[in-house]
Amino acid sequence: MARIAAGLLGFTLIVFAMKALVHPQVQARYTPLVVFHGVTMLGWLGLLASQSVLAARFRLAAHRVIGRASLALVAAMLVSGAVISWNIGLELGRPEVTVVNLAAFVTFVPLYAAALWLARRRDIAAHRQAMLIATLALMTPAYARLVQVLGLPDPVAIGIQPPITIAIACAYDWALHGRVTRATLAMLAFSLAVVAVMVAVLAVWFL
Repeated sequence: MARIAAGLLGFTLIVFAMKALVHPQVQARYTPLVVFHGVTMLGWLGLLASQSVLAARFRLAAHRVIGRASLALVAAMLVSGAVISWNIGLELGRPEVTVVNLAAFVTFVPLYAAALWLARRRDIAAHRQAMLIATLALMTPAYARLVQVLGLPDPVAIGIQPPITIAIACAYDWALHGRVTRATLAMLAFSLAVVAVMVAVLAVWFL
């Protein structure tokens, strides 16, 4: 899990840096709120990696304390992200960005809550998987930056998000259990259902 989280963190840093270099005009939109949101998102990915290391080293007391503290980070991340998404829809006339980001939050919040509940039940494998799939739901903006740098249509980012999420989640489960568990299948089904609803909304709205 720590390697996956570190990989997601590295990927996010690289693609956002590439976007800023290839399309320098976007730097004008790096307001304090946007920078704050970016820091919280990177903080979440760093937290996921560090929490995995603490759990692997059986430093469970520290793991639990930091896990409770993550509530503040998640709140800051979601509130700032929601405000930015709403502003983008209004100021740039791109409501589809608002829809996509809100769908990510709709996926993340229940899975994050489920992860905390699973931790209390000491279902550690499912707890980790919930955290992983919740995090993967937030990666669409990073995929979008890569797609934009490559000059591909923005909807490609939405198209690649589900298979990447499925591949990583299933590979992680297979590495741990030699199979894909029912809990993972249920979480993936929920994540994909939100994506399906989001695509339907976008299709009705924009087509």
